[in-house]
Formats: sequence, C-alpha cells, structure tokens
Amino acid sequence: MRDRRVLVAVAVAYVVAVVVLVVGPWGRQLNDATVACYDWFRYHWPLAPLWALPEHYGVLLNVALFVPAGALLVALTPCRWWGAVVLAAAASGAIELAQARWLDRIGEWSDVGANTLGAAIGALAVTLLSRRRSRRAGPPASPRRR
Repeated sequence: MRDRRVLVAVAVAYVVAVVVLVVGPWGRQLNDATVACYDWFRYHWPLAPLWALPEHYGVLLNVALFVPAGALLVALTPCRWWGAVVLAAAASGAIELAQARWLDRIGEWSDVGANTLGAAIGALAVTLLSRRRSRRAGPPASPRRR
C-alpha cells in the first residue's frame, strides 16, 4: 500500500511538472537545453554519432519526457501497455493542439510520435518487469485445508 502511495505522489508531481513545462513561456529555454545536450554529447562527452543534429536531441528529449507517463499509467491503472500508449498519445496530441492553438508555442505532430514512443518504452518496461517478477515468485500457494 505504501508503494502505491509513493507512485501516486510521483505521478502527481510528474503531471504538475509536465503542465508547467507545457504552458510556461519556456520555448527559448527548451531550445537552449536541446542545443546544450547537442554540445555536451558532441564535444565534451563525444558519444553521439557525427550525423546527430540538435533536432535529434529534441526528439530524444520528447521521447524521454513521456517514458514516465507510460510507466506510471501501467503501474497505477488497470491499463495494459497498449492502452497506456493510446492514452499517452491522446494526451500528447491534446498538448500539441493546445500549444498550436492557444499557447505561444509551436505544436508539432512529430512530437506526438516521439512522446508516444516514450510512453511505449515506459509501458513495456513496466509490463515486462512485472511479468518477470511474477514468474520469479512462482504460482500462488494453495491454501491448506485442516
């Protein structure tokens, strides 16, 4: 029960952080963060391939943003992994629509694809981990009769 409360608290904090990120005037700062990631992984810690551009880091950041969404949806709701992915895709679509329509931001459908991929990674990871954990635990013990 305590683990569930912690997960709910993490989910609430995550949703608040995403809302602040989405509705805030952070467009320039997010762009700067993307370029900083590019610079770091290109010059300071050269792990990225030479063809990787700042736009690619923007996609990776969008994927990473929704990994927790997929994981938390599977962990906290009766959704199967694919249901969590559909819900996250709908939420991402709503976010991009709101950004394009009402906020001073650019809503892009490619972000919906990246966010959906992130949610799928998170949802599948939790699903696979829980299946692995249940296999290790073995079948439930049958009650003894007296």
